[in-house]
Formats: sequence, structure tokens, C-alpha cells
Amino acid sequence: MKKTILTLMLALFAITAFAQNEENNIRTPSGYQGFLEYGTSWHFNKTMSTSINLSTTHGFYYNGHVYVGIGFGLDFDKNICIVPFYANFRYVISNHTFASPVVSLRLGSYVSDNNIGAYGDLAFGVRFASKRDFAVNVMVVGTYYDNVEYSHTLYDENGCYVDYVTEKINPSCISLRIGIEW
Repeated sequence: MKKTILTLMLALFAITAFAQNEENNIRTPSGYQGFLEYGTSWHFNKTMSTSINLSTTHGFYYNGHVYVGIGFGLDFDKNICIVPFYANFRYVISNHTFASPVVSLRLGSYVSDNNIGAYGDLAFGVRFASKRDFAVNVMVVGTYYDNVEYSHTLYDENGCYVDYVTEKINPSCISLRIGIEW
């Protein structure tokens, strides 16, 4: 997994360096923008090994670099579902090139089965712009969640009921997120 992420990041930065040399008529982001993003997360606990996350964010670009918006998402696997609500702050470092480095910060809270807690994520990536009002974003994300109460049933080796257990888990994770911007 580490080699895959490292290889992907090196490829993205190589594309960024190559694209910086090209002079394109890229549309500078301005006004309303919406985001739709999909990601795969790798969790740091034993209960949730990987999960899928979907999110949508809507807001405005100010001066072509700074984006402020609000959104919500869905992070789930076969055992648990978490719904974060957040404010999103995004900064596009070089908005006049095809490939631009991007930093994004989401802060808010989440709702799960019987849980409410703090949520935040920090993302670094690349924004691939077009000559129209459209872009693709590829980001590596670190996500923090407060502990979640997780309930499950224990069975013995014969499949017979043994006990019903409630425990606290920490669903914090790292993710690879790909999204579109319109």
C-alpha cells in the first residue's frame, strides 16, 4: 500500500511539473463550484480495515485561489456508516496551469448510529483543469473522527450466539480521493 501511494504521488507531481511548462488557456475558477468526490479509506483499527466514502461540497471561489463551501459525505463499510457534515476550505496554488497543487481542509462533525462527534480532514493533491468550467481532483487525505460506539454479535466456531458486545473504535484513516469539480 505504501509503495502504491508513493508511486501515485510521484506520478502526480511529475505530471504537475510537466504541465507547469505548458502555456494553456485554462479557465481560472471563479464563482460557484460544486464537487463530487469518491474515495477509498484505510483505517487504523481492526474493525474497519477499508471503507468507501462519497461526498459533495458546494461553495464559491474567491480570487481564483481560495474556495469556501459546505458539504456532507458518507463513509461506510459492511459494519458501520458515518455521515460527516463540514465546512470546506480549499486553496489552489497555481490556478492558471493545467495541473495545480491543491490543499483542502474540512472541519465539522459527524453522525453515526448512536454517535455524534468531531470530524476533520486535511488533503493534499492535484487539480487537473480544463478550458471549460470543469476539473478533476486527485488527493491524498488524512481524516480524523472522534471515537465511534460500535455494537456487534459474537459467535463461536460453530456459528452459535455467544454475546452482544459494544465497544468504542476510532475510524480515523488515510484515503485516496478522486473527484470532479463543475
